[in-house]
Amino acid sequence: MSLRVVLADDHPVVVMGVRAVIESSGVGRVVAEAANPDELMAVLAATPCDVLITDFAMPGSRQVDGYSMIGLLRRQFPDLPIVLLTMMNNPATLRRVAAAGVLGLVEKGAAMEELPAAIQSAARGRPYFSASLRQKIEEAEGSTAGYGEVRLSPRETEVVRLLASGLTVTQIAERLHRSVTTISRQKGDAMRKLGITSDAELYAYAREHGLGS
Repeated sequence: MSLRVVLADDHPVVVMGVRAVIESSGVGRVVAEAANPDELMAVLAATPCDVLITDFAMPGSRQVDGYSMIGLLRRQFPDLPIVLLTMMNNPATLRRVAAAGVLGLVEKGAAMEELPAAIQSAARGRPYFSASLRQKIEEAEGSTAGYGEVRLSPRETEVVRLLASGLTVTQIAERLHRSVTTISRQKGDAMRKLGITSDAELYAYAREHGLGS
């Protein structure tokens, strides 16, 4: 059976590559595409499908936050299997996404090899994690290192809190009477301590630890 797939990503090159992988594998066919969460909700309301493949955070919408988007999807389409294509590799963030109702987590760099299997697993209601992402989660679960043990300095915490409130680095520098270079360094130091590689993960950390305004 050829599965009907809706594909959502704001990068045209990614969309083209993923479509080619899906259709050349024979696992299914892409019946619709979306470039932001608003488009995605409209497409899903009008297009029957078996599996959704989506990026985590797409700009140009009211639902730019990935967690909000996943939550909205789960409320409006509770039975739709979701496979997330992501470049995130923070174990805490990955676990939270999975707990929100995402069945498949596929690293973008591994999509060609692992995406067809992830689509099939999700369509059957079974979870699927890319090997590299699964390894990161397992290593974190077997380690005493984690968010709980990380200690940010007061200034790093302040910068993270202000970033999570929606301020830019430049605006934070003006508010705190520091240079943009200093604020950028403090943001980078916080991300390195936390093992975070993207702003989306940093915002997730801030929300989880009550640092959002």
